[in-house]
Amino acid sequence: MRTDKNYYEILKVETTASEDQIRKMYRSLVREYHPDTSKNPAAVEIFQEVQEAYEVLGDPEQRRIYDRLRESEGLDKSSAISLRATLSHKALLTNVEEQAFYILLDVTPASDLPTARLPLNICLVLDRSTSMQGMRLQQVKEGTRQIIDRLNPDDSLSLVVFSDRAEVILPSQKGVDKAMAKSIASTIQPSGGTEMLQGLSAGLQELERNRTKESVNHLILLTDGQTYGDEAGCLEKAEWAGHHQISLSTMGIGSDWNENLLDQMATLSGGTSVYIDSPRKVVDVFKATIRNLSTVVARELTMSVNTSSGVTLKEAFQVTPHIQRLDLRADKTVLGPLGTGSGKTLLMEFRVRSEATPGQKRLMRLTVDGDVPGQANRRSWEWVDIVGEFVTAAEGNIEIPPTIVTALGKLAIFKMQEKAMVDLENGQISAATQRLETMATRLLNLGETDLARAALLEAGRLARTGDLSAEGRKKIRYGTRSLSILPKEIHRD
Repeated sequence: MRTDKNYYEILKVETTASEDQIRKMYRSLVREYHPDTSKNPAAVEIFQEVQEAYEVLGDPEQRRIYDRLRESEGLDKSSAISLRATLSHKALLTNVEEQAFYILLDVTPASDLPTARLPLNICLVLDRSTSMQGMRLQQVKEGTRQIIDRLNPDDSLSLVVFSDRAEVILPSQKGVDKAMAKSIASTIQPSGGTEMLQGLSAGLQELERNRTKESVNHLILLTDGQTYGDEAGCLEKAEWAGHHQISLSTMGIGSDWNENLLDQMATLSGGTSVYIDSPRKVVDVFKATIRNLSTVVARELTMSVNTSSGVTLKEAFQVTPHIQRLDLRADKTVLGPLGTGSGKTLLMEFRVRSEATPGQKRLMRLTVDGDVPGQANRRSWEWVDIVGEFVTAAEGNIEIPPTIVTALGKLAIFKMQEKAMVDLENGQISAATQRLETMATRLLNLGETDLARAALLEAGRLARTGDLSAEGRKKIRYGTRSLSILPKEIHRD
């Protein structure tokens, strides 16, 4: 093994290449440069280098050693991203046809990553329909003023309001005159209905005006009502935003808005959806959003899952900072921005088929990639290989790490409310009621008394009327999503 040689370049593969990709390229190069058939005068030398490179990169353990040595010698850049994987099982059995296998993956910025606040490119898209009049609109204006106060000179801001149509009341501009921007925000008056797509489209156009290679691009959309007939268009725009490094915070105030739509829009863009049950909480939510944006070091993270034969991914969730089902398409998912103050923790469930003989086997490679502005001396990606040890019999009791057990417990409650909603949609009132009651019991055991009370109240309402209240439905949905990964008793210790 020679660390002065770049084996990846020799094999013409990316440093994130899977074992299959390396093997295929190796075979292709062998055919091309085999001394017995190649007419290239340097065929012998190239063939020998390809063989040497494959001896290292074709062996997962040798490859890991090579990568670390290259990094320590300064020949490869260190990563801006840190990954730490916790496995549910230290050993897998050879005599079991299929086994469940969990991975808890912590994703954080590298501990030694030098950071400076990135310029923000923000657009507020605000519902000004008639139902927003009074306290709601008053608090939205105050929250907008709080965001304006926290802007730096190199930040960009735009304001869009919508009802039956959209209006750009503050075109995107850098170094905004804060007094002028606050004055414009104070003139917003309620009128009309709710057509979200127009506001979303106008907001994304404004963000494009001042999008740069280093800016954190974010759209905050707040509404209190249903949008009719343009849901598909909203989802298309959200997906477009996700592919163009624009994340969305979708915020619903009150109870008369489509939580399914806002959730999907946030997920497609790598952002978050927020339930605001009281107008008085608007200001705090806006302040928290601008605070989190100010800590962003990676504008967009994606995770790729490359499994070996016999290993399949069943489902994946983000479990911190909030619980969210991950949408993996072609074994890749958008994770959204990454900040210094709060990393992301993912929980993945796999199914592993048994191996005939004991020994180690590489199960998968998990690769997290991101756009990390201002860090040219750092790699924007990091990967971790997951290796399983197959044994004929387990020694003693199988102990799953407490963090995984806790995460699974919180996730079970979240999935229980999902199933209750599906039961309700299918007209299975009794099954939905029972799930809510069971969920309430589990929440009480965790000390989540307010959420448990809400679940019990809605279970009673469901049994009596055959439906949930709009407010209760949202309180349960967003409450279970906000369950922390650690139980309260651990926080107290």
